Amino acid sequence: MKRKRELTVVIAEDQAFDREHLEFLAGQLDLKVVGSSGSGDWFIDDCIKYEPDLVFLDIGLQGTDGISAYKKLLEKGLSPYLIIVSGTNSQSLVLAGLAINCIDFVMKPITIDRLSEAVRKAENVLEKDLVFSNTVPGKILELKSNYKTVFINENKLIYAKKVKDEHKTTLFIEGEKDTGIKINGSIGSIQEQCSDFIFTPNPSELVNFNYIHSVFASDRFFGSYVIKLTHNNIEIKLSRRKRKEFESLFAAFNEKLTYNTQKK
Repeated sequence: MKRKRELTVVIAEDQAFDREHLEFLAGQLDLKVVGSSGSGDWFIDDCIKYEPDLVFLDIGLQGTDGISAYKKLLEKGLSPYLIIVSGTNSQSLVLAGLAINCIDFVMKPITIDRLSEAVRKAENVLEKDLVFSNTVPGKILELKSNYKTVFINENKLIYAKKVKDEHKTTLFIEGEKDTGIKINGSIGSIQEQCSDFIFTPNPSELVNFNYIHSVFASDRFFGSYVIKLTHNNIEIKLSRRKRKEFESLFAAFNEKLTYNTQKK
């Protein structure tokens, strides 16, 4: 499997035979194994030390379980692309994986074809994310959806919109359902966790500079502007009060984007 650069992987699997099999398959897929263990705590240490591109993660690890171990990585600002390997496909496991943006679930016994398919999915996401990660690092947002904690890379946040008459906000995330994810909390509380390139153009919405297609004068409100997104041609109002701040931050963002592109 030829690729532009070598990808690194950390493996966490408590069964020695399955762990060695994953190491062998990773080699067949031209991945560089930088860490491999059966312990959730050692898995965390390996990821902090090597900052891998991918992780192959079993759930039933020694000490800290796989899901809890990966959540601890997110809390530390690390989010390697996650491929869960498991002997069970229970609904609760699937939901737990989705809550932490799992790329794919690979059922045991693991085959080269199935693992290759999962790695290819991760590579497709990686190619998209590199466009953003080369400009600004993405913070991991920790948010509440009903009674569940969800972790979202801010680079994947397209825009957010206040839910009318509720203390909730709908987040629209790249790769997620078009109806968005409803989060407990206000626009302001989400903004507090974000970088400068996540901007509040009006009191009811957030927008990610990475997804802006164009900005133009509104033909409905004198002195107001409209931000048009690349996502579904969504249009968001830029209020007069926020215009100067937007222009300053957006100019700085584009300058940094141009600089990083020229460096490549």
